[in-house]
Amino acid sequence: MLFESGCKEVLIGLESPSRSGLNGLELRNNWKLKRTDSYIENIKRIQSAGIRVNACFIVGLDEHDHSIFDEIYQFAKTTCVYDIQVTLPTPFPGTKLYERLLLEGRLLEDKAWQKCTLFDILFQPKNFTVDELRNRFRELVKKLYSEDFTSKRRKYFHKLLKKQTVPPPA
Repeated sequence: MLFESGCKEVLIGLESPSRSGLNGLELRNNWKLKRTDSYIENIKRIQSAGIRVNACFIVGLDEHDHSIFDEIYQFAKTTCVYDIQVTLPTPFPGTKLYERLLLEGRLLEDKAWQKCTLFDILFQPKNFTVDELRNRFRELVKKLYSEDFTSKRRKYFHKLLKKQTVPPPA
């Protein structure tokens, strides 16, 4: 029904490809944590219906370690998501994350609105140095958005559409 309504793409904030990092991320009831096991199946179901998936991840959450970079890349490779977006945790002033990091003494700059870009590191990560997180993030971005990797994911989507006899999105 979503495809028939004209929907071409959905952006899904998965945040983490694994359970790591998701516990406590949502304020109410860990909805995403309870559904990580169905991420791959649901992405394949959505894309096989002719709707592109833009999977969004946050890199550098407190529970993440160095394995997160490979996990995100492998997730994108396994699911062949049409689009992928990676960002860094951003403590916007006035949010619970901001207040927590301020109380923990982990903010690098106070009220740095000009750096609330989702791509600047504004706090001391738990399991990385600032430079490690910045450099590994850049490496991941280069791999995810390389012409070859992007082309392979998109070709898979269009091949899937032909198999399903769903008209390709305009």
